[in-house]
Amino acid sequence: MLRQEAGTYKREDYLTLMLPSKLDDGETIDGSWRQRIVEWMYGVVDHCNLRRESVSVATYFLDLASCRDLVRSRKDFQLVAMTSLMLSIKLNDSTMVKLDSMVRLGRGLFNEADVIGMETKMLKAFKWHVHPPTPVCFMRQLLRLLPPESTPVARYIIVEVTRFVSEISACLYKFVKYPASSMAFAAIIIAMERIDDVSLPLWQRHQFLYNVASTTGLESTSWDVLHAAEDLRISLDNNVNLQDLMRTIDAQCVRANQLPTTKTSKDHGMEISGPDSPREVSAGVF
Repeated sequence: MLRQEAGTYKREDYLTLMLPSKLDDGETIDGSWRQRIVEWMYGVVDHCNLRRESVSVATYFLDLASCRDLVRSRKDFQLVAMTSLMLSIKLNDSTMVKLDSMVRLGRGLFNEADVIGMETKMLKAFKWHVHPPTPVCFMRQLLRLLPPESTPVARYIIVEVTRFVSEISACLYKFVKYPASSMAFAAIIIAMERIDDVSLPLWQRHQFLYNVASTTGLESTSWDVLHAAEDLRISLDNNVNLQDLMRTIDAQCVRANQLPTTKTSKDHGMEISGPDSPREVSAGVF
């Protein structure tokens, strides 16, 4: 995964370094426009009750296609975005969305032939490499390096907060420059900051950082991780949705601790069904 993100799926600062010289006269695409596009994607997957992680993969397709000369206008960017989401859903979700339904969600801006044609171009440009390692992919692997003594509550909070942070970072262009591994590590560190010392003692935090460094080579003090964490803290400062998520987690943990423990085990300790992400998205880009 580390080799893939550094090579096959490496994203460039295309909004600054590439697109300005390639866009049609008078056309501009900036970070806020990309954010609206990604928020539209979240609106679609929520409307269709699909996996939200499909959006994270779709943003990689959108960014990589923009790096590889498939975008010449804002309309191209929108078509690539729709095609990216459709492709990601086909690859990552057990529920299919019909092409004509996706086209209708685009408010008639494109037809089915447009999406099929763009998908063909994207797959050719990607050389059929369509499984980018996202921050959530890295999170799943890094969590295996938590000390076995870590509590189910701590693991649950880390998973939910990291997922939430990953969704925020997918929307914001300033995070494109960071590798997914660094984003995942930074998100986990931020999640740990929101866990009390009883649920996650200091020695377990240090052991986790050591395990990550010795196993993967990722350092919590590296430039990428430090700056990604700082940018995340700025973006999350006073974030109402994150505060709501933490209150939901606290309430669920309290309820779980009050349940009978006859069905718990050494490995699972506490089973909690995760809350829906409170990430609020806005539709209407297309």
